[in-house]
Amino acid sequence: MDDVQEEGYVIVPSVAIARKRRRGVLFVIGTLDLGGTESQLVLLAKGLKQRGWRVEVFALSGGGVLAEALSRAGIRVFSGLNRRNPTPASLSSVEMDAKKRVAPKKRPTLKSITVLAAAAVWLTGRVALTRPSVVHAFLPLTNFIGAVTGRIASAPLIITSRRGLGNHQDRWPRLKRMDRIANWLSHVVIANSHAVAADMAARDDYDIDRIRVIPNGLDLGRFDDIGHRREETRRRFGLDPEEIGIVIVANLIPYKGHRDLIEGFALACQERSNLKLFVVGQDRGIGPALAEQAQRLGVGSKVHALGAQNDIPGLLAGMDVGVIASHEEGFCNALMEKLAAGLPVVATNVGGNPEAISGLPGCELVEPRAPVDLARGLLAVVGRLPEPATDREFRQRRMRLRYSIGTMVDAYERLYLAGR
Repeated sequence: MDDVQEEGYVIVPSVAIARKRRRGVLFVIGTLDLGGTESQLVLLAKGLKQRGWRVEVFALSGGGVLAEALSRAGIRVFSGLNRRNPTPASLSSVEMDAKKRVAPKKRPTLKSITVLAAAAVWLTGRVALTRPSVVHAFLPLTNFIGAVTGRIASAPLIITSRRGLGNHQDRWPRLKRMDRIANWLSHVVIANSHAVAADMAARDDYDIDRIRVIPNGLDLGRFDDIGHRREETRRRFGLDPEEIGIVIVANLIPYKGHRDLIEGFALACQERSNLKLFVVGQDRGIGPALAEQAQRLGVGSKVHALGAQNDIPGLLAGMDVGVIASHEEGFCNALMEKLAAGLPVVATNVGGNPEAISGLPGCELVEPRAPVDLARGLLAVVGRLPEPATDREFRQRRMRLRYSIGTMVDAYERLYLAGR
């Protein structure tokens, strides 16, 4: 793993390069709505700001709850549009998967091309004016725009990021060429897992040794001392002492695998009647169908849709098993949260999931789109409960060593300060 050494994941502290001059970094992204990649950008931007960097963020679409968080941290935010209207190409691969199910593919309009061109011109001028030492872009369309404008404005270091598997190229073929151009124009390409790096190398015919792998970071402080909240949470959600709470935290989008999970859960309930499943996440249109499926399979009273929740650490404190049922992932923040809370996890063998649970006790990998295997994984984990407290503590400790915000910011800082 780049920038990380096994044997305790010893991270070279940022103080080792603290005397180097910190200048400016300009981030480029599609939107600042709540999302995995967008949340990672905010964590990174705020961490760099605290260490003395001049940080600015350019988003193609204005608004978004994360823009407010950046502004409160003293980070300037610019946008190319006056309203929130993200184009499919500005979304992450997983968000595009949801969009394509509800809207037909459309060729770019003259208006959208004009808006994007105007944003690129403005961005080029901003880079030329402020001379940041780093232009760092995220996600397909903005990787392309950031790399092109960075080159035109002669930015010293241009970085693009691959945050998920390249399925967006299958759905929008024109993005494959744009990805390759962005790769060619970038000084460094970053992936957030080795699985994503391998996928990019194969799809884009890119030298995998030139891809830097920097895993996501997580605000692990939110999970400190959550053990005392367990009983209160279980009472709040109606979990009796003998019942086992299973939780999935994922917006209700088809690729997240909720249908597979409900079917697998129903199979597991045939052997273990004391299971309850809690579904946490915003309904993106499939909620009624999932409720109907649970009723049809005879587990309607055992499946509880909680909608979006603000206090994820508190919720996880009361649960016994976490699940990731996705058909595709880059590096799953929800998986990291479950492990940081100490839960044993059943996760599909996709993307960075195997890397995240590697070496962690009590966890099971299962095949995607395979309810029978999901049931097997659930029963295997449930069968080991109650587990030793040392297993939970080991998972939490390893997460803090691997995926803290400080670890992530250290890795990016070393990259920024080292240059090309």
